Amino acid sequence: MKKTLLIAASLSFFSASALATPDCVTGKVEYTKYNDDDTFTVKVGDKELFTNRWNLQSLLLSAQITGMTVTIKTNACHN
Repeated sequence: MKKTLLIAASLSFFSASALATPDCVTGKVEYTKYNDDDTFTVKVGDKELFTNRWNLQSLLLSAQITGMTVTIKTNACHN
């Protein structure tokens, strides 16, 4: 019971924090690439963004391969 509650609480916290983050760009993933400094770059729409969060790689690559539309939410979005 405690384990389930902890997971539910963690998911609700993640969802609330994700909703509080503004949308940066929405569109299809044009390309992805690995960088020499151990970061991962993705281009969506007119924005090229990078992350060092390796758990996002497989999601972004899957979105690119399947042609899914993604919404990138970040406080570090540059115009």
